[in-house]
This record gives sequence, structure tokens and C-alpha cells, in this order.
Amino acid sequence: MGLLNKLSAFRIVWRFAKARKSGLLTWKAKSELVSQYMERMVTPFFDSVFLVSPRIIEMRVEDVHQLAKIPSLPANMKLEQFDELLAFPNNLSFLPLSNIPRNVTKLSALEMLDATRIPKHLITYVGPTITVEIKPKQGFYQNHLSMDFPYCNNCILQLEKCGSDHYEEMYDFCPLDLYSGNFSKMKSSLEALMKVPHRNLRIFVDGNLVHSDESPLDATLLTPTLFPSGQGNADDLMTAVDVNNATLSWQFCGSNQLHVQLCLVLAGCSDVRDFSLRDHSVLGQILSAQRIDSVGIVRAHQIFQSLPAAAQVCRCGVVRYFEVTKLLQYLVQKQLLDKNRLPVRGLEVLERTDDRSLLERYLLAASMKDCSVCTLRIVLYRGQYKT
Repeated sequence: MGLLNKLSAFRIVWRFAKARKSGLLTWKAKSELVSQYMERMVTPFFDSVFLVSPRIIEMRVEDVHQLAKIPSLPANMKLEQFDELLAFPNNLSFLPLSNIPRNVTKLSALEMLDATRIPKHLITYVGPTITVEIKPKQGFYQNHLSMDFPYCNNCILQLEKCGSDHYEEMYDFCPLDLYSGNFSKMKSSLEALMKVPHRNLRIFVDGNLVHSDESPLDATLLTPTLFPSGQGNADDLMTAVDVNNATLSWQFCGSNQLHVQLCLVLAGCSDVRDFSLRDHSVLGQILSAQRIDSVGIVRAHQIFQSLPAAAQVCRCGVVRYFEVTKLLQYLVQKQLLDKNRLPVRGLEVLERTDDRSLLERYLLAASMKDCSVCTLRIVLYRGQYKT
């Protein structure tokens, strides 16, 4: 849920905890725990330029109940005042008050900068802010003991989902191409996501979602939607300028395409003629963090089954491999992220090789395999710019 902070002119986002099965907001928020986990376990893997640090806020339950109506409203609907939410039926809320214990009066949330829109100080020259959000997924092929899979983990998952009618069609996106360091493969993987986003790509214009799996935009409408004044075309989405190897990109945009491919920003390069996936790039750092998982889903499943708690859950039937991560997190998370242990825990788990530590590393790497990368572009029109 996002809103504009009138004091700073920055848009902010509030992230509330959700129940895993129902998708409804839950009063059992662990904002402090999540924040500590991110700071201690995830942040050390990345340069600060790639991270947005959240802060913890609290709200009255009644206010969150009203805010939780927003997901039920038409996409991109603008609300100027909080009181406008009061006019909508309470049954639209993703936080039913009947689910809240009487002694719970406030809920916590994580507040972060909205990565889909930033202030425009040169209004005369500034065009739309275009944000491409990508879930790059697992970027390396993982060998599984005693099992020979000819596909990467993401492609296997897509085959499974299509076979179970979760998706109507496969897409041509393969994370191994995105992380390959080969310019042509990387560009083709991004084009495949543009064509069929599934849940791994979303495009925003000035904070409004315009292209996603839930609401895909016809290919013929991409250019007029992204560049309504004709100052660019959809191919320009594949282009940007590398600024300090970060994901914020600026460039003059006229009838010509921008100079360097979006691939260069993600790969940390400045020239197609010397293209490779740089270790210091955002994808390079994500890949390095993912590789702390040395066991993979099959071995993790075996370790999981060896745990007493796992045996109790598995009595009711066979657990599918693609459900393992959720079950692992459900059973082990409380011990891994115990609030009293977390402040004294750290990445020492990377130095251990016992089964418990291997499982912890698998779960930590799972966060890196499902993270999102946002690249922003502010289109600047040709003209004279005063300092």
C-alpha cells in the first residue's frame, strides 16, 4: 500500500504481514523480526546502493482495516484523502475486524521508499518515471544428488505449474540466460518476460501498474502507454545508462533509442563490446548470495524429512518437492529467527556443514532466489537545462 508523504514529497509504501494460506492481513505481524533478519542476514551480501532500508511504524487496527480495502478497489485508483475509504463497504477489507483479538489495538508495518516513483524537480523537462520490476529467480544450474534434471529449477517449476493448470502457457524466460553474462541471451530473456510476465515482471508508469501477469498490456499498446508524447518506444525499455552501477538511470530520450541496454545496468557493464556479468553488479551480488545454498531442494527435502517435526507433517501423505520450501519455513522459521537468538546470530552459519546449518543456508538462499530488482528511468526531454 503506497501513499505520498506531503512533507518530503516522496512516495512511501507500507508492507503489512499476510497470512500464508488466506492472503488476508494478519495481526500477528513480525515487523521487528523481519527488519532484524534483513539487516543481519541479508544486508551483508549487498552494496548499500542496491538496498532500501525499511523503518517500523505502528497504526491503529481500525485504520489498517480501512487501508486494507485498497487491494479490492480498481487498479491504480487514486484516493486523495483517507476518509474516502470510509465510504466503501467493510467487507472489501483484507483485514476483517472480526479476526482481531480485542486486546490488539495496533499493528506494525514496514515503511519503505516507493521504488516506482521519485520526485521530479525539473517539471518542464521531465517525462514519465518508468519502473521495471523483475524477479530474476535462481541464476545457476543446481546439480541434485541421484537425480538428473535437464532444466534449471525455475523451468522445472514452470513445467509443474503448467501441468497443474496454474499457468495457461509456458514462457521462454530462463534465469540462466538472464545471469549468463551473454548479452544476446540476457536481452532475449528480458524480451521473453516482457511478452509473458507471469509473476516475474511488472511495469509501472509514474507509480501506476500498466503491465503484469494479472493485467497484461497488449504489445501494440506498450509504446503509447510508456511514451504518450512519442518521445520514445517500447524498445527503449531495454535501454538505460549505468550510474554508479546502481538501478537508477537517467538519459535524454528523443526519437533515437537510448545508448546502452538495460542489460548493462543489471550486469554492471558500460559497453556491449566488453559485456559480462560483473561481480559488483546487482545480479552478480544476488547470484553470489544464492550460491550459499550448496544442497538444493532435493537434499533439503531429505534433511527436512529427517527432522521429527517433518515426520509428523508427512504422515498424511507425500510432500511435493515444490512445496518443500514453504513447509521448511513453516516448521523451522521460529527456531531460525527466534527473537531472542537473532541479535547474537549472524552469518556464522555459512562456516558450518552440519545438516541443520545446511538447511539454514538453504532457507537463507531462498530469500535471494525470490527477491525483486527495480530499475527506474526518468525520461528527460531534449532542451536546455539550467543548473
